[in-house]
Amino acid sequence: MNNVLRLVLGLSCILLLLSGCQSVQLETPEESDGEWVFDWDKLEARIIELTNQTMHDESPSELYRLKSQLVKIHTGTNDTKALSREYWTAVLNTNLIFLEQEIGEDDQVHRLIDESIELLEQSDYSIAETNSLLALLYRAKIDYDQTRTFELFSKMQDALDRAIEADSTNLRVLFAQIFIGVSPVTGFSIDIDVQANIDTVLSSNYETEGDAMTPTWGLPKIYGIAIGRLMEAEKIPEASELTAIAIDKFPNDSTLSYFAQLFQIQHNSVEP
Repeated sequence: MNNVLRLVLGLSCILLLLSGCQSVQLETPEESDGEWVFDWDKLEARIIELTNQTMHDESPSELYRLKSQLVKIHTGTNDTKALSREYWTAVLNTNLIFLEQEIGEDDQVHRLIDESIELLEQSDYSIAETNSLLALLYRAKIDYDQTRTFELFSKMQDALDRAIEADSTNLRVLFAQIFIGVSPVTGFSIDIDVQANIDTVLSSNYETEGDAMTPTWGLPKIYGIAIGRLMEAEKIPEASELTAIAIDKFPNDSTLSYFAQLFQIQHNSVEP
């Protein structure tokens, strides 16, 4: 992967590392009196908010606290939203994985990957979203278990194929293809048109406000990858223009904030 794309994919973690954040053990912290009141309809927005707050607070402890809530929340036997518990726990874990890859121990990251794969393999949630996240996690696991590269690559490809077949326009499906496309596995090839998928995302009207469960997870990273590719191609004016659009949509995203600072674009972040 080229240097700018490495920067895009790892920048949030690197910012935490440079600020002196210490690794947090997998045990979840004790709940506080002022904890967030759990709401399935606002769960995705809360995950995004706390991921950004992680950068601000220099600690992922609040993400672990939310994970504890998510695992423990009581649901009725006929509560259809409970079917998404495994998926959203894996989404939360994936955000932690991105963060902990730079600031934590390899064993800790590997445990989060394995836990998430196990959750998704037994999930009854959306085929497209579950399998797109599974594909991402199988790709991540290859870096920590290279003796199983062929097996994991095959599982990654199968999961991605299932996701595409289920809903090729789903944002998470497109994100999985883009991420895997810019994270090639040495000695293996996969037919992904990264730029075409980026163009599809950037020309689509994905909601970023309003209903809390709108598909925003992954969208800031896609913007970041797109900006990085423009910089690699030395298309600096285009990169600056796209940064202005992206930071207006996601003013608290750390990677996009970095690009905004780089291009001297003024924006108003919301204090977490």
